[in-house]
Amino acid sequence: MANPKLRFGFREPDIDTNRPFWDGSVEVEGFELECSEFEGPETIDAWDASFGGLTSTKGKGDHPYVSIPAYPNRKFRLAYIFTRTDAGIETPKDLEGKRVAIFAWENTAAIWSRGALLTHYGVDFSTITWCMPGKEVRSWGPDITVEALPLPPGRRDTTLDEKLLSGEVDAVLGPNVLPSISRKDPRTRRLFPDYRTEEQNYFKATGIFPISHVVTLNRDFVDKYPHAPVALLKAHRKARDIAFDRVYGTDPEVVVISWAAAMMDEQRAVMGDNYWPYNVGDNATSLQAMMDFAHALGVTPERLEYRDFFDPDALALDGQ
Repeated sequence: MANPKLRFGFREPDIDTNRPFWDGSVEVEGFELECSEFEGPETIDAWDASFGGLTSTKGKGDHPYVSIPAYPNRKFRLAYIFTRTDAGIETPKDLEGKRVAIFAWENTAAIWSRGALLTHYGVDFSTITWCMPGKEVRSWGPDITVEALPLPPGRRDTTLDEKLLSGEVDAVLGPNVLPSISRKDPRTRRLFPDYRTEEQNYFKATGIFPISHVVTLNRDFVDKYPHAPVALLKAHRKARDIAFDRVYGTDPEVVVISWAAAMMDEQRAVMGDNYWPYNVGDNATSLQAMMDFAHALGVTPERLEYRDFFDPDALALDGQ
């Protein structure tokens, strides 16, 4: 009897933690894996879901999904706070009184960066004019000013970059590196030029390693195949291990960064040997931080319980 098909839509098929699925290095036991690029949850069974989006739908009660503790995309987000060089912004507190753009209300990157600015750096959000794309926007609190920022069709990072360069906004909290930053335009810069040190210090102080994507399945699929979450979690652990081996193994595949293995040693010295665990217990601090930040920023009407996102069998699976 043929194995049932598991249709997985990847938001980022080319990142190192997902690539082993695409190149056939990893299979999902008991299933025929069909890979595609993510276009929406309606025509697939599983995907690498935006953590902010998941939190938003869970908060609204419209959440026919079940997740597993696999996090293929994690990024510190202090490096993604961009300013204009003539805006007079040298420190996080200098954002007060400025016009700051974010991509979307529940955008995961902006939740993490806003959460850090609010709780770690003590920025007074009531003094900021928050700008968001769209014709209709809403405030997340009685003292929070939010302004609609009409944008022409196209990539939001490009158009918000143009708004930053023109002076319409003073800073951008983005999910991607702005084009002007990538091309080293002298008119823009990161808020934290030495973002590696800043993010390492942030981790040391908070224990937070931001989670961007959480592997998630449609609940109807899990009801039909209750063994799918554990099988998919085991496969993602294998894929992650391959990604690490491609940097630190006996025949490294990352050659354009000559000291990639040394950089991994540095990260392990700061964050521990197993700093990318696929479980719940070792990620409790980061998971709880998302619940706290999402509630504080009005993404959810109340503080959610992070364990409620996960399949019970996958949550209980031993190992990392």
